[in-house]
Amino acid sequence: MSEFSESYHLRSERADDAIELLQRAKRKGYVYEPVNGWVSFVADDGTFEPDQQIVAAARQPLLHFVSAEDHGWGFTFFDGGKVVTGYRCDWENDITADDSKYSRAAVMRLVPSADPSLLDELERRFHPADFDELLELKPSRLLANALGLEHYDWLAYDYIASDSPDDHPDVTEVT
Repeated sequence: MSEFSESYHLRSERADDAIELLQRAKRKGYVYEPVNGWVSFVADDGTFEPDQQIVAAARQPLLHFVSAEDHGWGFTFFDGGKVVTGYRCDWENDITADDSKYSRAAVMRLVPSADPSLLDELERRFHPADFDELLELKPSRLLANALGLEHYDWLAYDYIASDSPDDHPDVTEVT
């Protein structure tokens, strides 16, 4: 089974901020407790594109993170409902990478604690030469580690919804 992760990460120290965001956006979801200044959450009806209702409802900087093991990965940072930085790489047939929206300055402004050496490594991997390089380096993990994300791997609404509640004791369900 291939990984299909889609998650949101709110710059906050309060899980209630993400719960309230989901309620304003009228979305069901699951919210984790804060770690490293991030509240990670997933929302129903994911399409691997940022949900505009969630983006519009965000009052703090918001990261949309996607990692589809056999297809591609990407991220988009929003602040005040606007895209401030992002990146996407797809590899279904050929490798196509788009870093035209990427701004390291925006990443550092939104996440001052980001690890510059990991960002350097990530940026060197923005245009992979081949599939072997992609599979070996796992650039989505580089981003997650650089930003201090704890919850991102194998993380999607459907995964949590189909698991037993005991499997995710640190998650709050929003209905």
